[in-house]
Amino acid sequence: MTLLTGLALLAGVLASLSAVWIDREISVQHTGAASRISPTLCGGLGGLLAFAAYGLTRDLIIASAILAAMTALCVSVSMDWRFGALADLTSVIIALAALMAAPLLTPGLTRLDMVIAAFLAMGILGLAGLYGRLRRGEMGLGGGDIVLVGALGLWCPPVTAALGVGVGAALTLILGVLLKARRQTRLPFAPGLAAGFILAFIVDRLS
Repeated sequence: MTLLTGLALLAGVLASLSAVWIDREISVQHTGAASRISPTLCGGLGGLLAFAAYGLTRDLIIASAILAAMTALCVSVSMDWRFGALADLTSVIIALAALMAAPLLTPGLTRLDMVIAAFLAMGILGLAGLYGRLRRGEMGLGGGDIVLVGALGLWCPPVTAALGVGVGAALTLILGVLLKARRQTRLPFAPGLAAGFILAFIVDRLS
C-alpha cells in the first residue's frame, strides 16, 4: 500500500464517520435523541458498496471514495426523509470524494466535464423548482437540494448528470403521488435524486 492509498483510505473512513456523526446530530436536534438504526444502515450500506467497488476495481482509492460518498448520500436521504433537512457537509463529502475518485472510476472524465455536469445538474433542478413554484406554488425545493445535486453531478459526465436529474425528478413526482402530497407539503427530494443518479450512472456504465 502506497502513502497516497493509505491517506485516501484514512480520509474515506474519517469522512464516513463524519457523515454518521451528522446523522446523529440532526436526529438529536429534531427528536432529542440519537437514532441507532439510521447511522447503522447508512454506514453499513456505505461499507458494503465500498467492498463491492473494491472487488470490481481492486482500487482502494475508489473504494475509499465510495465509502465516504455512499455513507454521506445515505445520511442525506435519511435526514431528508425523516426531517426534511439536508446538511451541506454531507454534500461536501460527496463532492470531495468525487474529486478524488470520479476520474478513476470513469476513464476519460475530465475535471472540466465534472464541473460542467455539476452546474448543469444544479441549473436543471433549479429551473424545475422555479417552474413548479410559479405554476403550482411552493414545491419545497431548498438550497440543500441544489447543493446535493451539484455534488452528485461531479461524479458523472454532463449527459449522465442531466439524465440523473430527470429520473430523480420523475421519481420524486411519483413519490408525491403515492404519498398524496398536498400543495404545501414539502416532498423529500434526496431519495429521488439519489436513486436517479445511481440509475443514470448504471445505465451509463452498461451503454
